[in-house]
Amino acid sequence: MRHARDVQRSPRPRRPAALAGTVVATGVVAAGAAVVGAPDLFGLAGSRPFVWSVPFRLATAAGLGGLAALVGLAGLRWRRVLPPALALAVVAAGSLATTGVRGLSAGELPPARAGDVTVLAANVLHGQADPAALTRLVVDGGADVVSLPESDLALAEDLAARVEAATGTPVQVFHLRDRGRSRFGTALLVSARLGEYRATGELTDGVKAVVTAAPVSGTGPVLAAAHTAAPVPDLLEPWAVEVRAVADWCAATPGAIVAGDLNATLDHPGLRLRGSCVDAGAQTGTGARGTWPARVPAPLGATIDHALADGNAWRAVGSRVEDVPGSDHRALLSRWRPVT
Repeated sequence: MRHARDVQRSPRPRRPAALAGTVVATGVVAAGAAVVGAPDLFGLAGSRPFVWSVPFRLATAAGLGGLAALVGLAGLRWRRVLPPALALAVVAAGSLATTGVRGLSAGELPPARAGDVTVLAANVLHGQADPAALTRLVVDGGADVVSLPESDLALAEDLAARVEAATGTPVQVFHLRDRGRSRFGTALLVSARLGEYRATGELTDGVKAVVTAAPVSGTGPVLAAAHTAAPVPDLLEPWAVEVRAVADWCAATPGAIVAGDLNATLDHPGLRLRGSCVDAGAQTGTGARGTWPARVPAPLGATIDHALADGNAWRAVGSRVEDVPGSDHRALLSRWRPVT
């Protein structure tokens, strides 16, 4: 007769309740992580608090990845937390992949060809940007068009004079003041290489400060320099309307090019580009390189300065994100080539 201790017991089957709990916990963690890491997929990128977190996708992905690592370490002792850790890691990897596809590179410009149009967008922080540094960006980059959000007329005219002195080519200056400000607004500078331009006044009453201009002579494109409202708590509604208006203008205007501080990333609903409108950074590998705030490393910043164009008429062949001494933004230099 065998003693009771000699009888081998069968492994106790895992309790269904415990398994169900793990499944539910994993689902909740995965859903929560997905909302945090990619609120745009759920239509939440324009709502609080995601409107302020979605521009910093790389930092969010790093945070989710770090949390996944911590939970994974705990899983060495409690295996039930390994599935939630894996869910966190998958969401973090997806967010990183999106960032990688858009591009974190500082970028480069290929040599210009006949017919190319080069555009510089530089928020000058209420005229505090160094005019000598701006001049170098324009001249060395071969910019035909310059968009200067937060500029007064004096800075715009000074920059135009400096560029003309350096290149020998006249530069037209257009300027529109911000609503409610006495001096500052947005300036649009256009090189005579593109021909003569006239201001058209489109979007003037619908966006914080946007200058639109059309060619009177020459073969240059329809142009706009834009600065929308910022997504601060009191301005979320006008911000959404203004960003959408600029993107829609791009899509509806044949041959258009628009550049400036749009205070939105491609994840925000207003910059879900429609029709033929395309983004230079996304096309050329700088689409996730942060342009604001300049005090943080560019890969961790928000890409809110853009150059957009009618993709039926133009394709971006290069872009470069540049530091601007004196400004809290980095500048975006983009080169557009006619679609043939």
